[in-house]
Amino acid sequence: MSKPDLGRRMERTVGSALWAAWADALGFISELTSDAGLRQRLRGRPLIEPLEWTRRVGGKFGADMVLPAGCYSDDTQLRLATSRSVHGRGFDVEAFARIELPIWPSYALGGGRACKAASANLVKPTTPWFGNFFDGWLDAGGNGVAMRIQPHVWAAPQPAILGQHVLDMIVNGVISHGHPRALVGAVLHGLSLGATLNDGYVPSPERWPELLESTQQAVKLVDENQQLASLWRPAWEYQTGIAFVDAWQRTVDECRKMLPDARQAVIELSGLEGCLSDTADAAYDKLVVSLGLRDQSTRGSGVATVITALALAAAAPADPVGVSQLAARTVGTDTDTIATMTAALIGASDTAPRPPLVLDAPYLTAEASRLAMIAGGKATQPFSYPDLLHWSPPHTQVDAVGIAGGQPALAGLGWLRPVEGRESVEMRGTLWIWTQSDFGPSFLVKQRTTLRELPESNWPVRRERTVSPRVRHAGQDKVSAQPEMPYETRGMDATIVRPAESTAQSGSARNASGPPTENEPVNIDDMLTWVARRGYDETAIGYAIRRISEIGTIEQLVAFTTTLRARMGRLVP
Repeated sequence: MSKPDLGRRMERTVGSALWAAWADALGFISELTSDAGLRQRLRGRPLIEPLEWTRRVGGKFGADMVLPAGCYSDDTQLRLATSRSVHGRGFDVEAFARIELPIWPSYALGGGRACKAASANLVKPTTPWFGNFFDGWLDAGGNGVAMRIQPHVWAAPQPAILGQHVLDMIVNGVISHGHPRALVGAVLHGLSLGATLNDGYVPSPERWPELLESTQQAVKLVDENQQLASLWRPAWEYQTGIAFVDAWQRTVDECRKMLPDARQAVIELSGLEGCLSDTADAAYDKLVVSLGLRDQSTRGSGVATVITALALAAAAPADPVGVSQLAARTVGTDTDTIATMTAALIGASDTAPRPPLVLDAPYLTAEASRLAMIAGGKATQPFSYPDLLHWSPPHTQVDAVGIAGGQPALAGLGWLRPVEGRESVEMRGTLWIWTQSDFGPSFLVKQRTTLRELPESNWPVRRERTVSPRVRHAGQDKVSAQPEMPYETRGMDATIVRPAESTAQSGSARNASGPPTENEPVNIDDMLTWVARRGYDETAIGYAIRRISEIGTIEQLVAFTTTLRARMGRLVP
């Protein structure tokens, strides 16, 4: 649909977001454990809904923390990080790569090796998003991209075609994954979700070859992004010794060979009355074995898990609970990611029931509603990030949380307050603690027992409290709003602000997502100095020009580029 019906589009988008988070929370309980380990986590309870449970966080020597019922994993966390980076002008890849991903490990609940390695490498100021070549990036072919790209689809005016949102999925993906399996899988899942969002029903197996053909054609979009076409792809081809388009084609062919087994699974599962049976387990297990979903080398494959989710959704397009339970109880597979992608598809259809409650449901609803409004061409309030001209990501995970304006804050994102009634754990000078942010979501953060001051350039940015539009589900009206500010805000009822003395010193446009105020003019000298410190790097120059184009004047843009040309001319021997 060229111009989506906003009410219907919003209902489908909110349904997709909430069901995806619910299924993620369910599958999170059975992720990376054995049958015995799952029984211990469940303590005799059946795995039919998200429950309160205990998990070790922070690695082998981390802390055992109680996770509340409905607590989602890194899948939804990174999906929300992507969502915050999407606004009416498109995908802010710099904010995602420079702020969201480097900060994410401080509150991550799970996470694959590629995402964690990518985040660590992006802390280096010289690592651009299109050159995040960490050790093992070429082998990163898991589903860490497919699980987080849904916001690009939710915000797309025409989600079922090869448009800018598909290119944004690829741009998003190459930040952390270099193997075509991760990128092809993400595009296939995105196009499947786009078709569901557009039509109101999950694509049947008869539609799959068409989706795969569009996925094959998507590789041409790489040429439409300058950094991908001139820098990332040449580096990829130099290190692999093959043409990227050929590798993409081979991966699509790999997907095509999986479709017959997936179709058979749809036939067998569709003939059952429900997914809670040994027969359903046996039918699903055949697909698990044929696609290698338990094999150590292919367990989280970016293509196999995507096709599995598509098959489960097509088999039970009106039963997100049943297929999520089926995926979640199949221990040894990537339970949470398969479940969340399956539920994201079904939740976007008109056959999905009303979504159940999940942790941070008001925030999830508000974000999904905002993205649907973007798709409908409506004005929305973008998330405010610190100015990247001055931003410097914390070099250690525990320093992502610090003091900003006398209050605890998560660098670059929001102010925090401990959640009453949830236990914290202290170990070796660090503290794991549940917190509530001023902008909506809750975070289980790892921090120092004595917080340090955050650099002012890393403080969260002022934002207004917003209320999402009214959303109708199953004949009921429901208004979802971001939670009330959980603590005193220096007398400001609906706003978190910097101290007055700091705002006056903010220099060039601290709010990177909105126009400068009278006290925040574009400072050309500051931008020229920053570009010089970055060695006149192409990314730095591009970012500075974009910032001036967004918030400055034509005269300032001319002044910047003229001066830049003169200074760079002196560098040429």
